[in-house]
Amino acid sequence: MPRFANAEPAAYPAKPIKLVIPYPPGGGTDITGRAMAQKLSELLGQSVVIENRPGATGMIGAASVAKSPPDGYTVLFGAASEMAINASLFKNMAYDPRTDFEPVSLLATFPLIFVAPAATSRSLEELVAAAKIKPDSISYGSIGSGSPQHLAAELLSSMAKARFLHVPYKGSGPLVQDAVGGHIDMAVSSVPPAVPLVRSGKLRALAVTSTKRSEALPDVPTMAELGFAGYAFETWVGVAVPKGTPKEIVDRLQSGLTAALASGDVQAALRDQGAVPAGSTPEQFRQFVRAEVAKSDRIVSEAGIQLE
Repeated sequence: MPRFANAEPAAYPAKPIKLVIPYPPGGGTDITGRAMAQKLSELLGQSVVIENRPGATGMIGAASVAKSPPDGYTVLFGAASEMAINASLFKNMAYDPRTDFEPVSLLATFPLIFVAPAATSRSLEELVAAAKIKPDSISYGSIGSGSPQHLAAELLSSMAKARFLHVPYKGSGPLVQDAVGGHIDMAVSSVPPAVPLVRSGKLRALAVTSTKRSEALPDVPTMAELGFAGYAFETWVGVAVPKGTPKEIVDRLQSGLTAALASGDVQAALRDQGAVPAGSTPEQFRQFVRAEVAKSDRIVSEAGIQLE
């Protein structure tokens, strides 16, 4: 019998971990993921290597993780689109975010913000009232059909029983610049690209979509404060591994992520992105994803959003 036949398997992790970020380098998800990876590497004693696999609103990278061996060495750093929203938009996805992953932890939530050209004098309530009187008379921009920004506006439309004209853009840069130029009546943006334009007076902040005010723009009211009771919509990031990954590996990753999330470096990176640190158990994250898919289903159905 070989000398080491009864030796126990090496403790996890015994080799570098690949963290798949399904977006290009330089964006908010990528910046947050890299901060988490660096700290997680220190805590686990193994390299955490970033692999950017963008495309198809995050689905290419997410699918690659779902089909990987369930050994804890290929990990998804995912966001709301590929882990929840896309399941409501596409009939033939290569994976199901509710069943093809083992959730590890929710990491952070990100409020969105409704902004308008600085010259506009109308409040969000007045814009909604105008859209109720004359449907499609008030335009708003998002970063694309089916994006979290699009769904945030459609949730408002449904709750207020007002119909807006949706203008999709290819990215936050063109979106906020057209809002500055007054080419659209309002825009739904992530917080970071909007903050400097609001502070410089080029855009006027109308409301944030979270249940609490944003630390980056503490003077901007929430939707609920403006009378839209029950409104809540945020984008988010979390970590998942392929279905079938052993519980002890999931728990090891979760404890490492929790410790990383508490570090000053990661907290600063999150604040720079307008994020609110979250953290969760694997089971809490599982229930969170299912609730987010259900919310997306409801918004997409009521708005009649259809994507090819």
